[in-house]
Amino acid sequence: MNSSHPYFSSSWRRDLVGGFVMDMGVHYIAGLRMLVGCDIASVSAMTSHVNTDVPPPDNITSLFQLENGCSGVFVLLDSTKNPKIVWRVVGLNGTVQVERGNKDGNPGYLEMQLLYLLPIEKQRVLSTLGVIIELKAFLSDISVATLQKGSKFEAEPRCAYVEGARDIAVLDAMLESGTKQGASVKVKSFRQ
Repeated sequence: MNSSHPYFSSSWRRDLVGGFVMDMGVHYIAGLRMLVGCDIASVSAMTSHVNTDVPPPDNITSLFQLENGCSGVFVLLDSTKNPKIVWRVVGLNGTVQVERGNKDGNPGYLEMQLLYLLPIEKQRVLSTLGVIIELKAFLSDISVATLQKGSKFEAEPRCAYVEGARDIAVLDAMLESGTKQGASVKVKSFRQ
């Protein structure tokens, strides 16, 4: 994040507790939660403020514990000049990695599956148009709900406000842990 970035001058992002880390990080946490299929139970994070042009913090390094007992590492460096977006999940039977980039001139998220039992590497490019997909699902839900007045209607679960609240709760816990020199912080639960 620097003064030439289009989001730099937006006042609500600058005034937001957690600043640009919260604004951008919520999307990366959503991707992580979707990829692992599990909520994050607790975090232990260190935060720092390197780029004084943006509100603090601009860096988070966190260990996290999933509700299923697995653990991982989350790193968000808002002050780097060479950004890289990567999710990597290592399991008993292989690794799945999703990385923002290009394949054959097509921008998107490159998904790679490396299977330990089979010497196979699968690759495919996923769209970077997540917001457009979310808006289409939201508009479709509104349209269907309007047409089905009085009947039970189930909206696309990934568009529920509680999903965004869960993502924010993870970053909020990371920011809290950062102020406590990395002490473990339980992530607020949103059970329905």
